Amino acid sequence: MNTHADILFFDRDCPLDAVVSLAEPRDVNGLNEAFLTILKEHIPQRTVKVYEITSNCCSHEPTQSGYSQALRKILSTKQNNAAVKLEISDPDVQQCITDKQVVTGRSATSGLERTIFPIPGLSSPLGLLVIEGKVDDSCKNFLDPLLRIYSSHAFILNRNEHDSLTGLFNRHVMENKLNQVYHCQASGKRKGDVKNQSWCIALLDIDYFKMINDQYGHLFGDEILISFSNLLQQSFRDEDMLFRFGGEEFLVALKNVDLDKAQLTLNRFREKIGATSFPRIPQLTISIGFTRMDTSQSLQTIIERADRALYYSKYQGRNQTSCYEKLLEKGLVEDTAHTNNNVKIFPQQKIS
Repeated sequence: MNTHADILFFDRDCPLDAVVSLAEPRDVNGLNEAFLTILKEHIPQRTVKVYEITSNCCSHEPTQSGYSQALRKILSTKQNNAAVKLEISDPDVQQCITDKQVVTGRSATSGLERTIFPIPGLSSPLGLLVIEGKVDDSCKNFLDPLLRIYSSHAFILNRNEHDSLTGLFNRHVMENKLNQVYHCQASGKRKGDVKNQSWCIALLDIDYFKMINDQYGHLFGDEILISFSNLLQQSFRDEDMLFRFGGEEFLVALKNVDLDKAQLTLNRFREKIGATSFPRIPQLTISIGFTRMDTSQSLQTIIERADRALYYSKYQGRNQTSCYEKLLEKGLVEDTAHTNNNVKIFPQQKIS
């Protein structure tokens, strides 16, 4: 039972409005924005950064479990491009993860004082919060309940937003995020914003995946999907968006690229997959189709264009990357602007 002193202590060090603001968001982006606002308001004199602990397979330095850990910065209260990147191999980081306790020390690379807080997970920390400099007990008491609430809410929201097998964004989130990008780009174009970012949309499909499932079983097929998804996350930038589109098909939204750069990026990934060793399979290949996000067309039409380019790659022998605009220029595909724009995102016909 809480005493009166306990309640006052909690109110003083972790205000109720901060707790409530973390409970309100309905998606991960909203949660992170709310958390960042709280950190800026309550720890204004220090730089605070939040890192996610990620696990990757197919790494050059795997652990005994076959997976390696890495840190990905997701929040920072101050933008400092000169800041030293926090590495998973840092002794203080390893101590914080292993002991699940706050660690105060100095960076081995910069010599700056810092305090590292673990963001609690079910069995191990989900991430780290790092404050440049020492912190007093009131700051620790403020962050302790806040990190627990943030972690619990993030876990629930992430589970709702991500595909349970691959960990990539799911179909529902894909529609929401692509719509946001589409409307933002369309709005910028109407206002003549030259800084408005351009996007390309690509569909990637694993070749002969049905044969893999039929020959080795669906559990092995799932392992291929997991490994492929991990390679996707390793290969593309944080600002790009990755989704499981359905089955063995994936959608990648590439930010701030033209068609030529998109072609180079996607070809590089396709070649990486072809050069990667997968258990039991001599070689895994993928087919890719992509197009630019043209806001004069509907979002559904844009995805249909990428899909037509993908199917061209499939019909031409697979293990290829095809650009819709270049195919259209050569008369190799129909112009979707003059065909039915109400095509379902998932085509009726499927090529393995």
